[in-house]
Amino acid sequence: MSLDRLFARRSLGIRLELDTVFEVWRRLGQPAAGVPAVHVVGTNGKGSTSAMVDLALRRHGREVGLYTSPHLHRVGERVRIGGLAESDVLLEAAVDRVLGFEQGVNLPRPLSFFEVLTLAAWVRFAERGVEVIIAEAGMGGRYDATRICDAHVVAVTSIDLDHQMWLGDTLAAIAGEKIAVARADVPVFSVPQDPQVLEVLREHTNAIRAPFDVVTRLPQGPAGLLGAHQHSNAALALAAARVIEPAVTEADLDGVVWPGRFERIAHGGGTLIFDVAHNPAGVLALLATLEVHAPNAAIAIGCVVDKDAAAMAAAVGRSGRDWAWVDLGGFGAAGIHLDQSPCVLDALVPTLAWIDARLAGGGTVCVCGSHVLVAAVRATVLGIAAAEPGERTSI
Repeated sequence: MSLDRLFARRSLGIRLELDTVFEVWRRLGQPAAGVPAVHVVGTNGKGSTSAMVDLALRRHGREVGLYTSPHLHRVGERVRIGGLAESDVLLEAAVDRVLGFEQGVNLPRPLSFFEVLTLAAWVRFAERGVEVIIAEAGMGGRYDATRICDAHVVAVTSIDLDHQMWLGDTLAAIAGEKIAVARADVPVFSVPQDPQVLEVLREHTNAIRAPFDVVTRLPQGPAGLLGAHQHSNAALALAAARVIEPAVTEADLDGVVWPGRFERIAHGGGTLIFDVAHNPAGVLALLATLEVHAPNAAIAIGCVVDKDAAAMAAAVGRSGRDWAWVDLGGFGAAGIHLDQSPCVLDALVPTLAWIDARLAGGGTVCVCGSHVLVAAVRATVLGIAAAEPGERTSI
């Protein structure tokens, strides 16, 4: 199966170079070239912002292609058209097409997992004739495969420390990598940022003559997405969507359903909250939201090896909550399960028992810290069939 071949490319890691992916895109006939896109970059809040823009534009009759990462349960979740996740069968056919062109071109290196999937998504967008693309950048910006999009607006979510191995170990360095997607004369909007981040954003956009503005957080967040941080994300989504469709209103953002973003599910006599906050800044935002909406919630948190586990654990510890650290030591950077076990649940048996005991008494437990952890527990709760190793593992 081509999806097996796709997931085998996880071992290739991250490639900081764009010539290869652009060459294959050109050989493919430049699928979805010229389709106006909203390019979303940042550290935290990209998925929620992208989902709000997608919903708002669809409410105004636009056929929208949404590309996000990572997935929770199956790879087709990353590619949505008209609000619906692609079937793995259709996405596999697009992957086949990409891999076929790759083999026919003399390339300096193979395409990475993310590059193949990005190109396959653009193939599907072209085949379906989408009118707008919402492109969530993966890790960074400067060398991100989503730069094949024709950005008509760039939306910058909160920038913080994450992926320092590839993006740099200061906020200024990371901001420089993110804002590198900006283009001359294309408007850039940002949520309020740390002053040193704002300085980098302003300097770069001024240098390339890209209009730049910092949005003012909305007094209320959108229905369906809880947390004070979503007020800024909503303002960003509104500004970006209006570049494509000026008639978009705040009400068009209401009702977003985005799994793993303070998602509450009744289970076992209590309530589970799933949130994929996976870096220190994200965990702090989650803790603030819990104070308002679930002040007595216990927390089960774990992360993969390239994250700042100490800072996240310290933040949760300071909260004074009942909490447990989930050992995800068998998972490598980017969520790759090193021994390729078909399911992570065997390693989580003690954690699941800990969660069940608290739910049985009518309590609330928040599961957070990693897509890997959230995906595994969520699949158990919702009875989602076990996927292949690659599909279950979030990247």
